[in-house]
Amino acid sequence: MRQKVLIIIAILCFQMPLSGSAQDVGSARQIYDQAEKEYQIGRLEQATQLLKSNLKYFNGNLKQNAYRLLSLCYLAQDSIALAESYTSLLIQENPYYTSVQDPVRFEDMISRLKTGRSTTVTTASSQAEKISEAPVPVTIITSEMIEMLGYNKNLNQILAAYIPGVSEVASANLDNIAMHGAYTASQENILIMENGHRLNARSTNLGRTDYAINTQKIDHIEVLRGPASSLYGNVALTAVVNIITKDGTSVNGLTAQYGYGSLNTHKADFQAGTHFMNCDVFAWASLYSSDGEDRYLSPELDQSLDIYRIAGVPSSYGGYAHINKYAEKPSYDVGVNIKLNDFSLMFSSKSGKKTQQYSVLSHLYDYDTYRWFDGQKPGYCVDENHADLSYSKKLGNFSLNASVYGDWYDINDYSAASDFMEYEEFNDDGTPAKDEQGNPIKITYIGAYQIYDWKEMTIGASLRGDYNYTLGKMKGNLLAGMQYEYFSLYDTYGMVGVNFDDIMLFFSEKNNTIKTGRENNISFFVQDKHYFTPKLILNAGTRFDSKYRANGVRINAFSPRVAFIYTSSRALSMKLSYSRSFVDAPYFYRLNMDNTYKGSIDLKPEYLNAVQFNVMGDILLKNLTYDVNLFYNRFSDIIYSIPSAGLEDDKYRNSGKLETIGAECALHYNGKRLKANFTASHTRILSAKDYPVKGHHIYSVPDFISNVQLMYDVLGKNNQHLWLTSNVKFGSKFYIQSPDPTLEDTKYSDNTVIDLGARYQFGKHMSLQLDCENIFDKKTYISGATLIIMPWYNPGRTLLASIKYTL
Repeated sequence: MRQKVLIIIAILCFQMPLSGSAQDVGSARQIYDQAEKEYQIGRLEQATQLLKSNLKYFNGNLKQNAYRLLSLCYLAQDSIALAESYTSLLIQENPYYTSVQDPVRFEDMISRLKTGRSTTVTTASSQAEKISEAPVPVTIITSEMIEMLGYNKNLNQILAAYIPGVSEVASANLDNIAMHGAYTASQENILIMENGHRLNARSTNLGRTDYAINTQKIDHIEVLRGPASSLYGNVALTAVVNIITKDGTSVNGLTAQYGYGSLNTHKADFQAGTHFMNCDVFAWASLYSSDGEDRYLSPELDQSLDIYRIAGVPSSYGGYAHINKYAEKPSYDVGVNIKLNDFSLMFSSKSGKKTQQYSVLSHLYDYDTYRWFDGQKPGYCVDENHADLSYSKKLGNFSLNASVYGDWYDINDYSAASDFMEYEEFNDDGTPAKDEQGNPIKITYIGAYQIYDWKEMTIGASLRGDYNYTLGKMKGNLLAGMQYEYFSLYDTYGMVGVNFDDIMLFFSEKNNTIKTGRENNISFFVQDKHYFTPKLILNAGTRFDSKYRANGVRINAFSPRVAFIYTSSRALSMKLSYSRSFVDAPYFYRLNMDNTYKGSIDLKPEYLNAVQFNVMGDILLKNLTYDVNLFYNRFSDIIYSIPSAGLEDDKYRNSGKLETIGAECALHYNGKRLKANFTASHTRILSAKDYPVKGHHIYSVPDFISNVQLMYDVLGKNNQHLWLTSNVKFGSKFYIQSPDPTLEDTKYSDNTVIDLGARYQFGKHMSLQLDCENIFDKKTYISGATLIIMPWYNPGRTLLASIKYTL
């Protein structure tokens, strides 16, 4: 129903009359000439209004000129982000455009965008600024870079390909990534945002990176590589990912794409956008489903790797591991962004369910045999809705931003336990129970499963203001703000079943499941960006978060940051920064009474103190850019799952500390026909306490990771292109810890995977694409974010063919 409503809204937007619209080519030229005159005499608002209201009627060189003039108007008003957006549209319209007799700032913007580097980011300091002036290392992933990887990639794969220091790790729940080797059972340490709106759930801190996020709606992604709690507070522990969507002006029509491939995979995307008068509307919808790969493991392999056999608990042997299975309930992402004058309204609805590769007890299991529940079979399903209304106003040197927002989640964790398992029964005193003949009494479970379902809601508001000041020959910007959130987990239940279908136990929040409750959080933050000289900058700030937990305890956290930045020219920028960040212990662990997920009610937040030294700029050729970063991380109070915990013990605890150092680099080349990216990172352990490490290695994570992407246009014509693409990812050996100290750890190596693709574009309306992942069909392994000895598998060779049409 929501999809139909959004499509109707988009169609109505295209039918609305345009004030003062051009009726033919002649009148379009007259309107452009009038806008040019308004710009020349300094009537910038009148010029932009004339152009934006009639963009739909400009074509060819006239459209390029309109984009150029809009960019110049916004540049004259120091609205850098808007100027850059129209410059990007100009380059998109004509990739070979050369600026002549334009302001130096505009020529510099053209040059930077052609090399694939956005001149500004908004995520690092909550305001538009050059990447070279951002207080932490920043990576920009453009829509073109996303297309380079192929139509079938999700956000998790995109981040792992382009962000140095990021590696994919397996999770029993959803797709997961690690930054600088630090990971949790699910993606709980990296803040995921969409246009500045948080997407991480509050009960689990889990931020989705799977197919529930439409990647075709993305204009670009801003990634802060390092702590960012000084601005964003909770969850921004190791990185921040801010997805910036397209707008109605850039889409200016309808775009549809559909793909079908191996394993009965379906992927579809739809976008609609327009701009009329002072209103910009962008709507999107996406759908993804796949039967996934069911990989057979022989009884011998299953027995040799079964953790519970080692622990004395036998289970069934032989069967299937379920890889990349998104079945029964397709993943979708539907939403709309509306901008009217100083107001912005966003609404989105997302859903995704991924089948666990193994059961919750790390066993192979027969997926098809288990019962249907709420329209699905085993898997971790999250339905989420987001709404945000914001207001922005610039008054001279002062800018104000206010927003109110809400997030609603319905989370269902349906886990198969085991097709067959056998336990010894114990007496109340802990001694083994025996029958009359003195034989141990054993309990057998067939087709055991468990289901947990809970709903949560968050309502919040934020207010932020910043002021541009001048002190003698120095200048700066002072930013301050506050944020309030009310969280409620208001409904929960669970059940345990056997025989694949029978319900054995049903329980509410009062017995053996997560408790309902409410929590409040209020935050204050301040930041000063001070220019001692145009080349020497100090960016310092701090944030204070105070959370009133559901058990009546108040948790406070300070998150300071200071960065010294030196930027001598476009060819060189250096920054040295210190940051402290935190992530509060998830509600799901603190107030869970089930032994599978139980943690202490007094779990402390996790903290990270980090020092980074970053150098970036151009090298040799102006189309070649580099980014080198050295980092030191000290984690404390890390929450970790204890495999040996007894039934009455807390399974999740604050485990101690972890100190790491490392280096990461990125190279990016953007030529007319050849585009290339290279990233590499290395992490080394200095010390660790109560954390899964082996010497200088973190268990389950490669020390060295690298990625290479190439894209070449074979034809290189204005309206006809044949792009050939390749993606190579490599991870060094990694270890999986054995649960039995008498056995050796398992080592996995040779995990190089090669993807190839081709995209043929003819005209401006139609393109065809073919993507092949793991072209050599290698059996490779992915590091696991949970302590099991079973290997997590990457998918084998898959193909996806797609067609795209733009109107």
